[in-house]
Amino acid sequence: MARTDWRSASAYEELRPLDAPAFAYEFLRRNPEFLTDHARLARKSRNRTLDPAEAEAFAVRWGVRFQPQTPPRTTCHRSVDAPSAPERGDPDQTPR
Repeated sequence: MARTDWRSASAYEELRPLDAPAFAYEFLRRNPEFLTDHARLARKSRNRTLDPAEAEAFAVRWGVRFQPQTPPRTTCHRSVDAPSAPERGDPDQTPR
């Protein structure tokens, strides 16, 4: 969004189609205090394991939560002509 008169309705037209989470993200990514706090937290996490109390304080202040770290999903590679998995609920193709 270009710098325009914040009182003008036309300044917000590009934000109109956003849902609540996307609008909140736009607010945070433009907020200098959030960016400063986020950068500080990111620097600390690069140097050591992030203190859960620090992450919680950040989350409470800004109303955000971090996704839990999960191991990367492995991809099952099959050839193009391999049989597909049985349809759900098809009793004739259920593995026994």
